[in-house]
Amino acid sequence: MTKYINITEVQQKLLELSNDLNDEPLIITKEGKPIMTAISYEQFESLIETLSILSDEAFSQKLQESMTQVKEGKTISWESVKEKLGL
Repeated sequence: MTKYINITEVQQKLLELSNDLNDEPLIITKEGKPIMTAISYEQFESLIETLSILSDEAFSQKLQESMTQVKEGKTISWESVKEKLGL
């Protein structure tokens, strides 16, 4: 669950905040409104990698085609794949 914290509290607890960034981003608010987000370094790296992958036009097109095939039920069973690979 995403945690919200006031910017004043962030200033007071800055050294402890890394403990709160394990799995979810931390939304920092000012006067009750979100103004920034803190994420762990691992989350940041994952986000950058995802953006890099999705910015590849050829990959994005293949991904969209694959998602359409799944929605249309055009899939291959795992057993069929193993058979074709000789497993």
